[in-house]
Amino acid sequence: MPVDSGHDYDARYRRLVDQHVHRLLADDDIPHQRVASDPDSQAYAIEQALEFCLKEAAV
Repeated sequence: MPVDSGHDYDARYRRLVDQHVHRLLADDDIPHQRVASDPDSQAYAIEQALEFCLKEAAV
């Protein structure tokens, strides 16, 4: 998840938190998508979330 540039930011801590959360989600087989700060990554994540929601709604 992108961080607002107006906030204090510790890149090392953020990376550790992201890795830990990703491992927890993966260990529990919870669908998730990593999102970088660039607009293409964010747009792709939104597309994936919408596709997932539409698939779930059809059930």
